[in-house]
Amino acid sequence: MKKSIFTILSFTLCISGMVSAQRPAPAPKQTVPVAITGATLHTATGSVVPNASIIFDKGKITGINTPVPANAKVINATGKHVYPGFILVNNSLGLVEVSATKATVDFVESNGFVPEIRTLIAFNTDSHVIPTVRTNGVLLAQPVLGNGILKGTSSVMNLDGWNWQDAVVSTDNVLHLSWPELRKSTDEKRNKEFKERRDANITELKTLFARAKAYQPKTGIKDYKLEAIAPVLTGEKILFAQVSGANDALEVIKFAQDYGVKKTVLLGDAGLESVLDEIKRSGFPLIITNPHSLPPNESMSPRLPYEFAKKVADKGILHGLDYSARKDFSDSRNLPFLAGTTAAYGLDREKALQSITLNLAKMLGIDKEYGSLEVGKSATLFISDGDALDQLTNNVTEAFIDGRQIDLNNQQKELYKRYKEKYSVAE
Repeated sequence: MKKSIFTILSFTLCISGMVSAQRPAPAPKQTVPVAITGATLHTATGSVVPNASIIFDKGKITGINTPVPANAKVINATGKHVYPGFILVNNSLGLVEVSATKATVDFVESNGFVPEIRTLIAFNTDSHVIPTVRTNGVLLAQPVLGNGILKGTSSVMNLDGWNWQDAVVSTDNVLHLSWPELRKSTDEKRNKEFKERRDANITELKTLFARAKAYQPKTGIKDYKLEAIAPVLTGEKILFAQVSGANDALEVIKFAQDYGVKKTVLLGDAGLESVLDEIKRSGFPLIITNPHSLPPNESMSPRLPYEFAKKVADKGILHGLDYSARKDFSDSRNLPFLAGTTAAYGLDREKALQSITLNLAKMLGIDKEYGSLEVGKSATLFISDGDALDQLTNNVTEAFIDGRQIDLNNQQKELYKRYKEKYSVAE
């Protein structure tokens, strides 16, 4: 009974705290053209345009360095920088509010094979974490389950909507696979158990894909697991396959080729260094997980996780960065600084920018609309006082999603202002 009362009290206090500081309301549709002038444009296509203007209307970019419409709202951004909105992939943002309060957690499933689960309808647009993330220019996200082997289907969401229907950008477009890892122990008996369990999981995985390949739904009868897998085999969905090491990456490449998966994206860390040539030959893009981490094993250089993006880019592999799924949903606002680290360790700065914008948009199949500053694309962008990849100088002053100027206030800013006034803290 005591435990139940404590749980209820904790949840009540959590909800009370949320209500006391309201989340900013979603922005209304763009009604007049907007012209940002005098800024340095980082287009994410590889070019930087100094002292430029960018104009957008009805949610679309209509001109770069073209005449400003007479009825436009003009934002003087002289000395500032304009970037496309950053894209957060493979993260639980929007699926969990307070990780210690189970009632606010919706990113864990008990079954390891749940391809039919859709994160789309669980996405919480009222999350108080979301405004803190977009403060650093993260404007699109891909909410993903944090556990399992076939761990559901994700969608791409914008971070300013009244509900998931308003926020969705691309619906159910990625199926997520976490390739079974071979765990190791000093106990031989446990090692045998680990191997048997892994073999059984791989067998079940292969069986599901073989059945999905032959799947012919009968009238009125559906197998929802096979319905979720089959579009990966026809190219209607993308397979995101996360691996824990080099051997697993090779197994996934063979698996995808054997079953005719049309579009596969690998996710893995610097432990894949030894198989970069094989990844290049496969043609699979690579999302680098956890660049701010220790090396995969003690024999590797401690710099390797930071240098790995440069090594991947030098191989000509399309690559991106993530803030991985199960952890760090609240810290994912630091996504741009992962890219900044890769630039500090050798990667060209504009290529580093592409790793959290255009490259990810290509992998998600949304690059015709998002990921770069180009005429005809969505006006999903932001203005920063300084370098958006630099933690010391990034300061987002205005942000737009589909041309709508969003409110950049958040609960953390409100608390800062409140207690700054209380204790008379000088700037």
